[in-house]
Amino acid sequence: MFVMANQRIPGAVLAAFLAALAAPAGCSGPPAGPPRTVTMSMNGYTFNGTNPTLTFEPGERVHFVVTNDESSRVLHNFRIVGMDVPCGPPLPPGGRREVMVSMPKSGEFAYTCCTHPGMGGKLVVAGR
Repeated sequence: MFVMANQRIPGAVLAAFLAALAAPAGCSGPPAGPPRTVTMSMNGYTFNGTNPTLTFEPGERVHFVVTNDESSRVLHNFRIVGMDVPCGPPLPPGGRREVMVSMPKSGEFAYTCCTHPGMGGKLVVAGR
């Protein structure tokens, strides 16, 4: 039992209160298991050939592995708008960038090549 300002607080109540303070708002705890790896190829001015829409769960940890697979001297880069993933340096053919993010509660976010307008797609985070 913990005593504070002449009030007795049962240990279980105090433990629950402290655990609630430590947990991030809106989260039920860290996602279990390793992060999901998403491999993206930049080639022909597209990501993965079609600029696909990718879907994720709230709180999901994602490891993006993005490679410039162009056969010519075309430079690309990668960013996720609204998720603090800036463009970064241009990637030459064969260059690779790895980015780790935790998905927010919900929303739609654009992934793009900063130097080629129209080269990009959408990330969709939908609730459980």
